[in-house]
Amino acid sequence: MKRLCLALIVVFMLATTAVADESRKVFTNVSTDDVNKAAMAIKFTHGIMKSSGMPATLFFNVYAVRLVNRNVPSPMYPNGQSLLQMLEAFQKDGGIVLACPMCMKNVGGMTTADLYPGVSAVEGGGVKAASQPDTMILSY
Repeated sequence: MKRLCLALIVVFMLATTAVADESRKVFTNVSTDDVNKAAMAIKFTHGIMKSSGMPATLFFNVYAVRLVNRNVPSPMYPNGQSLLQMLEAFQKDGGIVLACPMCMKNVGGMTTADLYPGVSAVEGGGVKAASQPDTMILSY
């Protein structure tokens, strides 16, 4: 009987741990238009998402909205990839890319028509994504 109870406890612990890990998320706030910092934000977030299986969101706000503007050539990172190529790879693997609508209008002079494909701008989207339970937040 003791072995059965112990086995059930171990199974329960493993099951609850697996459920908790699946609910964890990573959210990266990108507020700079510095190519090196933005590339690190994309690469680190993408790496965490791929290695852990956590859902991941990149939130471009303040000056960073300029980096997701389709009307401006995408800056090249020293590894030979453009930021757009990095974002496309991130999205292909399931990552979500958001842009701040207020920042787009007031800082970037942009509308949603100016965003790269797959980038969305929803009022309050960044706050909602960042405030989810079990969310690890990075900031660049």
